Amino acid sequence: MKHTAHSLSKFSSLKIVLCYAVVSAVYIYASDYFLRLFTREVEFLSTLQTYKGLGFILITSLLLYILVKRNLNITSSYFQKIIDVQETADKQIASSREEYMLLFDNSPLPMWLFDPATLQFLLVNETACSVYGFSREEFLSMTLRDIRSPEDLSSMEKAFSLSSQSARFTFPDVIRHKKKCGEIMQVKIKVVFVNFEGKKVRLASVVDVTAEMNIQNKLIETNSRLQLASEIAGLGYWTNDLVNSKIQWSDEIYQIFELDPKTFELTLNNIKERFHPEDQLHFDQDLSETFENGTIKESERRIISNSGKIKWVLERQYVTKDINESPVSIHGIVLDITKRKLNEQQIRESNERFKMLAKATVEAIIDWDILNNEVTWGDGFHTLLGYDLSKSNSRLWSNNIHPDDREKILKDLNTTIADPTKQYFNAEFRFLKANGDIVFVQHKGIFIRDGKGKATRALGAMIDLTEVLEKMRKIEWQEKTLKDIAWIQSHVVRAPLANLMGLIGLIKNKVNKGVSDEELLEYISDSAKKLDNIIHDIVRKTTEGVKRDSPGKPLKIVEG
Repeated sequence: MKHTAHSLSKFSSLKIVLCYAVVSAVYIYASDYFLRLFTREVEFLSTLQTYKGLGFILITSLLLYILVKRNLNITSSYFQKIIDVQETADKQIASSREEYMLLFDNSPLPMWLFDPATLQFLLVNETACSVYGFSREEFLSMTLRDIRSPEDLSSMEKAFSLSSQSARFTFPDVIRHKKKCGEIMQVKIKVVFVNFEGKKVRLASVVDVTAEMNIQNKLIETNSRLQLASEIAGLGYWTNDLVNSKIQWSDEIYQIFELDPKTFELTLNNIKERFHPEDQLHFDQDLSETFENGTIKESERRIISNSGKIKWVLERQYVTKDINESPVSIHGIVLDITKRKLNEQQIRESNERFKMLAKATVEAIIDWDILNNEVTWGDGFHTLLGYDLSKSNSRLWSNNIHPDDREKILKDLNTTIADPTKQYFNAEFRFLKANGDIVFVQHKGIFIRDGKGKATRALGAMIDLTEVLEKMRKIEWQEKTLKDIAWIQSHVVRAPLANLMGLIGLIKNKVNKGVSDEELLEYISDSAKKLDNIIHDIVRKTTEGVKRDSPGKPLKIVEG
């Protein structure tokens, strides 16, 4: 604007000079021409020349006055416009500054002005004070170094050195800032040059990305864990782009199949050939069903690895379709379930052996899943005790313990279950058969406990001891009978036998004690009868039966 005013002033002066020169030249030439025509007398002509000069001065003065005044009016008008424009510009600048400061103070991002030479804070907004915890006065007494960790100062100095010639600069990496409370926050900073109070300073805007970085770190950690879990579990992911005819496998699938991704060509035929011959028959059928149903298709199939091992894999596949319901891709997972299938086979074989053992044994087997309160009853409960297992429930055993024994047995059982140090349970009690008969049984069990000692499963076997106890009671009765017979032989038989031997000795030696031979024979006959009665009594004791009251109660010997 000043340049324009100077040019206009220069142009006006030149115009006045030119106008003055032209008018002066015309006046002088014309006046001299007309004076020569008017008179030739020298003195009179000199006098006229003098008047002409005075007239020239008057005319040119008047002309200069008119030109200068006109030029001054034009220049004043123009400069007034300049002043008006300048005032308007100053008002706009002041308004813009107020708006800028309003935006600065109310920005949702922390912002500050700082001296690029000293890194001193010059101005901070309210958000910066709120986020960092410093007051404005504290900020203005600090430098950028005060909000950085000591180990980050060298990198900060280097970054400012690289950005010294750039009007705009964004720190390339996430940096760390320190709040007043000592908390570290992750931020991104953008810096630009601005004029502040006649000085070139830098304006910094800060974006707190701490939450974003934490989320990213958690995602990275989660992805790493998922990757590790996939490797541990033998879980792989695959896709089949039907539009571009392109199949992709994750590294885990190559590991399951024991194939090299650099040499193995991923085609449906090559993949199909890696499945067990018996499962290849269902390969195309499963793929077709996936297309038709459009739902998740799950299957368990065998594969033959590159080393020749037979493995079991669980495969789930899902087809995606476009807006026209045309299949565009298939996604699936592959899980190595070889160990699970082997464990299932072992469990089946174990269960079969258990069932065969339960059928072959004379014991009533009990398999009790304590956590789920599910009981499997062996065939002995039917063959030995007469129960219909198709109608049994989980309380078959406890409900049929003899009422007189039930409370004690169940109490002992619960005490054993609650004690983590006990593994075995052994008890003898009376049990009710399906027909109501009472049998005496022995129950032996073992508990399986978890790492905390809690009983999770119990295996038991119950055997009928009634016949064994019957035989034991017979043996006890026989032993008692033999003892009675031995006592009779040593005490009762001895008396008549001794009489007989003494009487026979008297007769044999013909010793006469004043007793006649007839009396001696009478004594002998009486002793022989007593001896005969004793012998008959012994025979009766060895042949009489045993009368029983009930199982578990002692037997009584009934004498004839």
